[in-house]
Amino acid sequence: MKKLNEDQHSESSIARKVKWLREKETKHKKKIGDQALAKPVAFWIKEDRLLHEIGREFTIILKTIGCSWARGELGGCSMCGYIRDATLCEIPQKKILTQFNHAFNSKRSDIETDQENNYIMKIFNSGSFFDDKEITEETREYVYQHIAQRNRIKEFVVESRPEYVKEKSLRVMKDLLGEKHIEIGIGLESADDHVRNCYINKGFQYSDFMEAVELCKKNEIGVRAYLLFKPPFLSEQSAIDDCVKSIKKLIELEIDTISINPVNVQRGTLVEYLWFQNRYRPPWYYSLFECLRESLTQKAVKKVRVVSDPSGAGTKRGIHNCLNRDCTINMQKVLHEFVLNQDISTLYEERLKEIECDCKVKYQLEMKYK
Repeated sequence: MKKLNEDQHSESSIARKVKWLREKETKHKKKIGDQALAKPVAFWIKEDRLLHEIGREFTIILKTIGCSWARGELGGCSMCGYIRDATLCEIPQKKILTQFNHAFNSKRSDIETDQENNYIMKIFNSGSFFDDKEITEETREYVYQHIAQRNRIKEFVVESRPEYVKEKSLRVMKDLLGEKHIEIGIGLESADDHVRNCYINKGFQYSDFMEAVELCKKNEIGVRAYLLFKPPFLSEQSAIDDCVKSIKKLIELEIDTISINPVNVQRGTLVEYLWFQNRYRPPWYYSLFECLRESLTQKAVKKVRVVSDPSGAGTKRGIHNCLNRDCTINMQKVLHEFVLNQDISTLYEERLKEIECDCKVKYQLEMKYK
């Protein structure tokens, strides 16, 4: 990986602020007890879009030592507060296995008795699945072997920073999971190096992402690229433009899945610091729909799966319009319908006029004069 110049990067006022806020948030963090370590952060089953059909997702979020970038000298990403779920100290791998088994056994009968749906399995650890300090090779293989035995699980997704995507790890994963469709989620956030590193403090270049993509393609493993919608320091229109450009670039690469993640204001982050000062507002739903209309065609979504499942949606901290309950529900329904059916006509303006709220006028004025 071609690392950024750390001396130069660490002098960035944004990087310094991110690190200071991260240290402040975690300074008095209490040690997680053994009982809490026996269970994952969360796990659930819900409706989701598979590659070629509507099915269900089974997601497990594991507690680990935490993301190496967030624990490192440069403080982590400007919008990410998931380090709060981490132990920040080494955790025995048997505890990771206990977490996985707890979630897997809790939902196993639901999956095995479901004769109508296929499943996509997602295992997240708010860091890098291939970082041995978070999850060892032996633990990963244990997970693969369990998933390989479940015929209803057709797809498998994990996440990693690009520097941890190595050929050996990919080969082992592919060998043990066989014909299941695999995707490695990578937080590209933006195809623009300046936006990614100066505003998001991501710490890698587009070329690093491409190296990981090529490794995955070589080993017949898919890529799920995460894009951040409305990073800090971008206006609403600039956020649309940046995301449109990034989506089009990923479509040209024929990335398997594009996951668009509108910013939600998480505790202890630079984004929250700006939000408290009224220097940041989470994006509008209207902007997200405009972004999707500008960047996608029906032909494109037949080749590339496009998903978005915003955290904190409809609240002050998440993507929202006017916070009117009916407005929020209508917007969420539109987005959910688009994701499930991969039908771009769902987002056409003439269809949205039927459910648009009076707040659309305020949005248009802000877009024009801000």
